[in-house]
Amino acid sequence: MNHTMELPWEDALLERKLESDQKDFLKTFVAFANSVRPGHTAIVLIGEKNDGSVQGVSDPDEMQKKVRRECERIYPDIVWRSLVYEKGGQHCVRVEIEHSDNTPHFGESAWIRRGSETVRANQEMFQRLIDLRSSMVQELAQWVDKDIYVAGDEGSVSLQERSLMGHPRWPGTRKAKLVFVNRFWASFNCDNRLSSEPLDKLILSWHDADKCLKVLVKA
Repeated sequence: MNHTMELPWEDALLERKLESDQKDFLKTFVAFANSVRPGHTAIVLIGEKNDGSVQGVSDPDEMQKKVRRECERIYPDIVWRSLVYEKGGQHCVRVEIEHSDNTPHFGESAWIRRGSETVRANQEMFQRLIDLRSSMVQELAQWVDKDIYVAGDEGSVSLQERSLMGHPRWPGTRKAKLVFVNRFWASFNCDNRLSSEPLDKLILSWHDADKCLKVLVKA
């Protein structure tokens, strides 16, 4: 089983577009909305060349209307804003796109970012986008490959079992690394041993001392 968690999120999303690139606006906006990491902002600079030089746009107001028309074609709605700015004596339009909890977004297709390219989401990545609608999957996904704590939920164990052996699978609180999550289960590496638990057995909490995720596992 492949326990590598491939996420659709990118940390830094910035693309420069010219006025003549309008045919690509829709798929770029969709890709950014599907790929921007929670808490981050994707940026499209219309009127700038890839080398950072400025060409500007001929009618900033009309360009903003074009941006709005393209964004309104996207379903579900994306979180976006646009503004006009001046650089090198030219007017350009900046489009900012934020993460939403309603992925996948569509504009003819579900587009995502792969580095500096916009590509169609394959079936596996499309399912990842849908999985991330779950608040639990979304929160867990942000902790993949990071150290967390896992503990047995003693409240789910009978008093008799608790007195004899504690939690049957997760006695005490142990540091682990979250290595995989989907809408069905999560896998943890603890003491170089892989253990997987169904998502409906997990309760998300917080480890105050180490300021990281703590996962309680029900018996």
